[in-house]
Amino acid sequence: MARGDAAKVHRHAGQLVEDARAKGEVEIVILVRDIRDALGLDYEDAAIDICKVLETHKFRRANGLFFDDKTGPNQGLSTEYTFRIL
Repeated sequence: MARGDAAKVHRHAGQLVEDARAKGEVEIVILVRDIRDALGLDYEDAAIDICKVLETHKFRRANGLFFDDKTGPNQGLSTEYTFRIL
């Protein structure tokens, strides 16, 4: 992962969570491809790196989330993470 990209992923995904929380949503589904596209991360292993960030306890704790489900490939662009917003 390029220097600083993990922080960018944390901030962007965290903003998605805050937006969902502000709307009163109780869960959020995050698609890896959406983060990659929004941040312009066009290097080969971007999906793997994004997945690594979304799977950390640090990300869940910082955003008040409970991991609920993961669908799609293990670490691919079509991987979806479902979190409950606490």
